[in-house]
Amino acid sequence: MDRSVPFDLPAERAVLGACLLDRDAITAVRNLVAIADFYLEQHALIYEAILDCLADKVAPDLVTVCSHLRRRDYLDQVGGISFVSELLDKTPTAVHADHYARIVNRTARARRIIQFGGELAAMAYDASVDPDKLIDEAEQRLQLERKAVSLGDDWHSKMIDGADIWRKAHTPRPFVVEEVLPVGITLLHALPKKRKSWLAKDFCYAVAGGGKAMGQLQAQQGEALYINLEMDEELLNERLKIMFPSGAPHQGVKFFQEWPNLDSGFFTQLESYLTARPYTRIVVLDTLVRVFPDDAYVREGYRVDARLIENFTKFNANRGLAVLLIHHSRKASGGNDPVLGASGSTGLTGSVDGVLELLVDGDDGSKGKLLRSGRRFKNDTPLPLRWDVQLGRWAINTSAGKLTPERRQIVDLLQEHGPLMPKGLAALLDRPAHSVRRLLGEMVQAGQVVSMQGIYDVPGDETMFA
Repeated sequence: MDRSVPFDLPAERAVLGACLLDRDAITAVRNLVAIADFYLEQHALIYEAILDCLADKVAPDLVTVCSHLRRRDYLDQVGGISFVSELLDKTPTAVHADHYARIVNRTARARRIIQFGGELAAMAYDASVDPDKLIDEAEQRLQLERKAVSLGDDWHSKMIDGADIWRKAHTPRPFVVEEVLPVGITLLHALPKKRKSWLAKDFCYAVAGGGKAMGQLQAQQGEALYINLEMDEELLNERLKIMFPSGAPHQGVKFFQEWPNLDSGFFTQLESYLTARPYTRIVVLDTLVRVFPDDAYVREGYRVDARLIENFTKFNANRGLAVLLIHHSRKASGGNDPVLGASGSTGLTGSVDGVLELLVDGDDGSKGKLLRSGRRFKNDTPLPLRWDVQLGRWAINTSAGKLTPERRQIVDLLQEHGPLMPKGLAALLDRPAHSVRRLLGEMVQAGQVVSMQGIYDVPGDETMFA
């Protein structure tokens, strides 16, 4: 009697509907069901789109999943928006998502065993095959199936030929807060009591609300984790009421007053948190030294500092987070180089993706600038800042971009002729080269021009000089 291979289409549809209905359902499902576990190809393509949305930190729903399928030219293949919509309509609740996921997983494993059984039987008909070897292979395959607790591809799926890498067109790594906070590990440092934690909280709430940090820089919306080890809840309460005088802030910023050290469960707790809250985009550690192992102070040096930072880099390798590590500056200024200004060895600054330094004017504490350095920054021109005492935040000082007539002349020439060296500008202005070079240096500090290896150009946003 002919028998069909085991599968359960209603369970597959229930899994997909639950993931589309409740964004948290995917966290329960993804460790139970692989893309290949779906019997129906339509279901496998939809599930793959859901996982891709999760990887991009976008909540998988009818709109986002269909949009992803459309970009990959799979929407018609799965049956269009109407088919995906039916999955939602036929799934009244996501409560039992893990139950249906286990059914899908179980039937997929049964199909694999049946397939292997058929292959084993075919080999057994071959008189030249040693039965003992067949038994050994069968035991190994079944043992692997029994031990498969977590899902994952074997090494074949992870191997990429260099020529294939060369052919790929990678999208540049995004900024969680444009121009200042890329995906990756960023070190923010300043001297004590210069309001760097205010700046970090501004980043977090800009992300939580999908608004603008420092009044101008767009943030990608998501959740924020703030590991707050420097101040007690009373002081935090006071600061949040200054930042949000009219009402409670967005609920997307989560604070912790305690956290394990790097050598006693820091990343284990962080992984547990991120699994429970997969839409987190930014993690702030305030401050870095608070989680250093006790012996780090004894064994300080480049190698120790570099290894400490490498732990963060490895942890974040495929997570797409912006991790902001708050640190202290040296007492001796590093000038306009944020790398030289950070306390500790270059093992810290050399191992992160970016370095930010908050410099505050010694004569006027309401003025400052944010220095930027790192492989992710295409524009490292300092951002002029002003302290908004009413809202408790650093804001970009647009008035610093107002141009004098001689500076306007330089901007006009750069807009007309394109990027130029000081010598070329001096010839056009009919002025001594050293004088033009000094003026250009002042304009870089004011954010009015940018310098790229001695060649000067206007910033991307020219409206700030209007």
